[in-house]
Amino acid sequence: MNAESSPNSEVFLQRYRVLEGLLEKRYEGVKLSSPSVVIEYIRDPDSQSVRTELDLLREIRNILSHNAGPGGEPVVEPSEDILRKLESVISYVKRSRRAADFGTPADQVYSASPNDRVLHVMRGMCKNGYSHVPVMEKGGMTGVFSSRGLFEYLAERGLDDLSDSLRIGELGRHIRFDGKDGERYIFVKPETSIVEVRNLFQKHNGRNRRLSAVFVTENGVPGEKLICMLTPWDVLSDHTPNKETRNGAEKNPPN
Repeated sequence: MNAESSPNSEVFLQRYRVLEGLLEKRYEGVKLSSPSVVIEYIRDPDSQSVRTELDLLREIRNILSHNAGPGGEPVVEPSEDILRKLESVISYVKRSRRAADFGTPADQVYSASPNDRVLHVMRGMCKNGYSHVPVMEKGGMTGVFSSRGLFEYLAERGLDDLSDSLRIGELGRHIRFDGKDGERYIFVKPETSIVEVRNLFQKHNGRNRRLSAVFVTENGVPGEKLICMLTPWDVLSDHTPNKETRNGAEKNPPN
């Protein structure tokens, strides 16, 4: 930095480097689709609340870094208000969280295996107030057991089919998450922003096929190890990451 640079210019560039450092950490290990981490973040749904300010700050940074007056002095002088905007954006980025930071961690999610008895799982759901139970097999998530899925199964087969020996796996397509009817589920990667997940819940808010849950897995596809589970409550309330266990406190129901 030139010795004749104004104090505000120096402060601005120093703080902007702090911002870049935070974003580099955020996207560590992620293949960027943009030439810089700042542009990447501007395109990220998580930046929605500060996008206009961030774009302005990026332009000021470019002017300060690549342009100078005849004597090497900065051609623009960031005002105190601009410095405050930069600090505000930095604070926002520090508070920003991935979807994986807001969901109920997998080891706290009430889950079931295909061999678990339906009535046992139902009792656990009623006791704890759960409506959706991930079905896990060989370390991967293979389905979801829900009250709606059970109702649809019984509507087809009749109440007599609900015996004490009925197993989760016998519900067939009624626990699948890729069917055309029934519950709707979406899988996302861990780096997906909480804003993007919130938008998914708002977008898929139809009367018949409302989005019931979002599941975070390593590559955002079914069949993988579950990282965490998010419901509308997790993302549409106070945006406090993992404040408490909301979807389950036990790993597996009794067999």
